[in-house]
Amino acid sequence: MTASWPGTTGGFLLVALFSVCSRAQTYPRWFLDPGELHCGLTACGYAGDYYHRKSSDSVAFVDACRSLAIDRFVKIEGGEAYWATEAGVYWMGNDLKEAVDSSFLHQSVTKCRKLASYSSKEMTIVLVSESDCSLPQSMDELVKCPQIRPRWVDSLPQEHGYIYDEGVAPEYFYESSSWHSAEMKARFNLARDLKSTVEALEKLDNNSGQDISNVTISAELRDIQVVGRWRDVNDGLYYVLVRTRAR
Repeated sequence: MTASWPGTTGGFLLVALFSVCSRAQTYPRWFLDPGELHCGLTACGYAGDYYHRKSSDSVAFVDACRSLAIDRFVKIEGGEAYWATEAGVYWMGNDLKEAVDSSFLHQSVTKCRKLASYSSKEMTIVLVSESDCSLPQSMDELVKCPQIRPRWVDSLPQEHGYIYDEGVAPEYFYESSSWHSAEMKARFNLARDLKSTVEALEKLDNNSGQDISNVTISAELRDIQVVGRWRDVNDGLYYVLVRTRAR
């Protein structure tokens, strides 16, 4: 007869999962609160854990320089479709695309300066800027992502001269993909708020009260700043807060 220990396996799994979540939620402060850096325009790049550790830093650096070029100047064009019913409005999809000026990309790559880097078992993050900037020691500290939702998640900041927006992404297999997606969606939301028009309105049924609207977006964004990041472990969501100057 084989002896068994009830709850041992479950307890081990619980401890393992808790450890993974704890590691995944620890980031440098410069990553969670980039709006407090005061280093001009900055950007972060990522490399997943599928890269060899020695090359991860280089891959993340190139990715950060590309992000810096996008934040400096990007043109967003395309459309989105929404389905409006009596129960609410539902997003149906989009064909939005980002176009980066090659001159800005070349300029960012040549001027890119690495300010800091951080590696975990999930990914490598590199912080870059176009200028040399010494980070204060407090910004290089490792902190746990707060459990409490930041105020900006539910209510965007209001600041004279700036437009704020946020992007939200689900949890993908690679954490770096989630952060990339959230940043891209934040830029799309900025473009929508700055320049969008309702191109068509089609009534599906005269009696159903259901409409499909197509929104056309065409905007040029400059000097986009990522000012906050937050990860919601409970719901598996990634949030990024961005801003740009009102023009």
